[in-house]
Amino acid sequence: MKRLSTILLAVLLFSSLAHVSKAGTYYVVNGESFSLSPAAGSNFFQYLWTLDPGAGQTIQTLDQASGGVLTHTFSDATTAPSIHKITLGVIEVLDGCLSDVVEHTVIVLPKLTVSVTADKENFCTDKTVTATLSATVSATTGLDTYGVTISPFAWSKGASVISGQSSSSLNVTEAGTYSALVSYVLPTVGDFIPTASKLTGSVIGGTKEILHNLPVPTVPAITLN
Repeated sequence: MKRLSTILLAVLLFSSLAHVSKAGTYYVVNGESFSLSPAAGSNFFQYLWTLDPGAGQTIQTLDQASGGVLTHTFSDATTAPSIHKITLGVIEVLDGCLSDVVEHTVIVLPKLTVSVTADKENFCTDKTVTATLSATVSATTGLDTYGVTISPFAWSKGASVISGQSSSSLNVTEAGTYSALVSYVLPTVGDFIPTASKLTGSVIGGTKEILHNLPVPTVPAITLN
């Protein structure tokens, strides 16, 4: 019990007592699980992780058998990005010394939702299709704080990409199911250059079906009475 109390005390204080060095910047998606894995071949007695040191000290102590892999999900970036600090320190052997602490930056990006509307969705069978599709992305603020932008739109019809079309509107002349997507563009300069990212599930694409099946009615015969 005394040894356990000592280890817990070290965990609670290691951010202030140990030398903290900066490490990687990682981009993840709100509501999506991610894992941070120590380098292959590391074999320590304990891995001491803290989430946002100084802001509640959420701590997870992992043993040797786990390999120190921390799995977590953030859910606080619904409309704007959030930033978190995650630190890692290690103890090599039982009753051993606590290492210096390495601080990692995790930037959580909101999920993007694309919506597609059309000025007309169905056409008479004897007329040509002439519709204009308009795509919008769910409002997201604060991306520029982290140097993140959103790509131009990518349009497709069914499984076929429509080349040369990247604006928010698309003129179509054929029936079919049309889709629009965007993606996050991470910074290449500045304070938040990514060390790695896991952006799976970051975008919910929008679709719109254009139909060409409105029947042309037959004019009824008339009688004179």
